[in-house]
Amino acid sequence: VEVGESQAVEILITADGEYLVNGEALINTQALTLRLALAKVAGENRDTPLKISADSNATHQSVVTAMDVAGSLGFYKLSITTRESSAQ
Repeated sequence: VEVGESQAVEILITADGEYLVNGEALINTQALTLRLALAKVAGENRDTPLKISADSNATHQSVVTAMDVAGSLGFYKLSITTRESSAQ
């Protein structure tokens, strides 16, 4: 599902380091897979706000990877939040 101009793209990072883009789970945790998913949902629009929401138990590396991929694609309206872990 492509996003409109006012709609944000969200990357959710689970406690296990898995990525979901706008609620859709990716097939793996590779940076290239994340890059392709972001490019698909955003199209050519890099003005779209991009929200990275990481589980509090997600690794720092998975968050950095998401930031690097977003930056390399040209997203500049980034926000990062942490949410309480759902893992017990």
